[in-house]
Amino acid sequence: MTGLFPSLAAVAGILLAAGALGFFAAGALVPAGRPGERVAWGFLLGLYLLAGFVPMTLAAGGRPGWLAFAAAAILVLAASRAARRPAGPEAPPRGVERGRAGVVLVFRAAVAGGVLLYLLRALTEPMWAVDFLAIWGWKGKVIFGARGLPPWTWTTPELAFTHPEYPVGLPLLDAGIAFLLGRWDDHALALLYPAIQVATLLLLVCWLERRGVRRSVALASAAALALFEPLYRAFTTGMAEVPLALLLLAIGVSLVDAVEGDPGANRRLALAALGAAALKNEGLFVAGAAALVALLWRGRPLRRRAGAALAAILPALAAAATQRLRTGPLPLRDFRAGFLLEPGFGGRMALGLRTIATEVLLPAWPLLAALVLLAAAGRRTADARGLLALAALPLFAYAMLPAFCVWGPDWLVRTAFARTSAALAPLLAAALALRLSPVFGRSGESTGSAAGPAA
Repeated sequence: MTGLFPSLAAVAGILLAAGALGFFAAGALVPAGRPGERVAWGFLLGLYLLAGFVPMTLAAGGRPGWLAFAAAAILVLAASRAARRPAGPEAPPRGVERGRAGVVLVFRAAVAGGVLLYLLRALTEPMWAVDFLAIWGWKGKVIFGARGLPPWTWTTPELAFTHPEYPVGLPLLDAGIAFLLGRWDDHALALLYPAIQVATLLLLVCWLERRGVRRSVALASAAALALFEPLYRAFTTGMAEVPLALLLLAIGVSLVDAVEGDPGANRRLALAALGAAALKNEGLFVAGAAALVALLWRGRPLRRRAGAALAAILPALAAAATQRLRTGPLPLRDFRAGFLLEPGFGGRMALGLRTIATEVLLPAWPLLAALVLLAAAGRRTADARGLLALAALPLFAYAMLPAFCVWGPDWLVRTAFARTSAALAPLLAAALALRLSPVFGRSGESTGSAAGPAA
């Protein structure tokens, strides 16, 4: 029997190999002079490679393994080499913060502490969350064991609890690592989630600094996010919220870059939207929200805004269409639109909102009050307003959805509202840092003009 530490080392090697390949391929997405962002986007590309080589190999009649992974990597590297590297100015130099070295050191330590804490939470025991065992991990294990996802997984009524209508991006990623590992190990596989947390924090800090946010403010934002227990905890390990948080942040920062005309931003936005829609149904909604925010962005050319909107929505629709072609139309098991036409719909809506207020907002009022005060202390910028609008639209949808839940509005709030909303935390962290940066002084260029999304 293979021990945990050799298995963890093997999974770490797989993630490092995929991330290194992604780093080279990310040259087609990220202009020169941005090594930190390129590492983060390269890791995301590596995850796409780990998930994508499985259906590619199975469709070709092959057996997923290192040989197939290498072939897929060669294709990806060749495609990235053929794509023209986005040309743009070097990233502005990071500002030196005299007299604040100690503050920066404290925030760096807090970030490291948050990463270490989540690493311990994730690896203490095999992944155990109900949704991992019944949905994400179950499908990944089936793909690994059956060399595919057989039709009986979505046609057998008794398996409705596995939510066959959900996208299969995360199960494919789990299965891809298992194929390279040579076995299904749902303990060592948990290392994936702290690695995603690190990529999220790296993307957040590097993007904020490029936007002119002082290093201390960027690190403070990352520290708060790293220590955000509702997102980075044992219960969410193995579920879709942690990778979704990375993808939502990637959509948000790419959207801001795209409307500002940053080189390669539309490519990055398309990639992030594709992954989000392939991961969760919420990802498709956020991609649509990003397209709407782009179109409503004020003070930027219509052609640029339209290009960003198309980059957000078209790949997401392609991912959803691929899922539908594979399985045919599948109903959303937990929701029924017909409630809208029933006399008691108003009561259902009131129950859902009341449960959110009493069981989510009221217990968290000190944190929410602190966030409101921080936002009020900052200054309005276009990019911060765009990120806040992008976070507000799905949050509003999450508040409305309980009224349509077949198991009752209060049930959905208690089991899912806080967890799904937690994936929006990186967007909020970035927006607050952008608002607060002018208060503490900027290290580089302006964080955005006064124009922004009409929303």
